[in-house]
Amino acid sequence: MPKWEIHNKWAEKMGITNEISNFVNHLSDFPEGCKEFMEFCECEGGEILLQLVKAHDFRMIMKIPKYLQVVFLRRQKGSEYVKAWYLHYVLDYIKMAPALSPEEVIKRTENRFERCHELEIIKEFVKENAEEILVDCR
Repeated sequence: MPKWEIHNKWAEKMGITNEISNFVNHLSDFPEGCKEFMEFCECEGGEILLQLVKAHDFRMIMKIPKYLQVVFLRRQKGSEYVKAWYLHYVLDYIKMAPALSPEEVIKRTENRFERCHELEIIKEFVKENAEEILVDCR
């Protein structure tokens, strides 16, 4: 994964504060160390999982840990945190999959998660900055 300095650099270029970026860095890479997230999972995680099972949404069930992070951020932190989370995820994916173009990474991310306003913003941002992001992430 890219160093947190890289995540923070790109978050800052999007106008996301270091406070938000650092929170998301910790949540993404060490979710068990995020007290707020763990409390959210204890209080609401079971109900969210039950809804997925009842809906037979097995595609979503396979990505539960990341899905819970997005739901937590959307419900308790807000849009800027969700945007920072998607940016973190996409930068990690670009680093992990050097054979894929940034556009392909975005497409796969859209297929993995439900489309939302924040992901659309990240999509456009990554497309506009693809060359420099590749230099930083690979």
